[in-house]
Amino acid sequence: MYEKIWLAGLGAYARYEKLGQEGKKLFEELVEDGEDVRDRASDKVDELKGKAQEKINETIAKLKEIVRLEKNDDVQDLSHQIEELSKAVKALAAAEKKTKVPARTTAAAKKAS
Repeated sequence: MYEKIWLAGLGAYARYEKLGQEGKKLFEELVEDGEDVRDRASDKVDELKGKAQEKINETIAKLKEIVRLEKNDDVQDLSHQIEELSKAVKALAAAEKKTKVPARTTAAAKKAS
């Protein structure tokens, strides 16, 4: 496609040379039309780039929010687990104290036997 556009441009230039003044006028009109098309295309590209950048920014913001929420959930989960472990350790320590027999009692029991 690009090659055909290039060749069409060369063909227009060849006619310009053949036709003299009339060719010069036609060639200048073609150049102006080409500039208009280029400017419109450039404007469209800029518009699309702006829209794409907005979408990218929105997506990044959403991802940051998701990550932040997940971190908060993880912290909450870990806090809950720590609380449960603390309760379990306290319960084990309390149970150990209840089942532990004082040293004097065990020594007295050994002497009696």
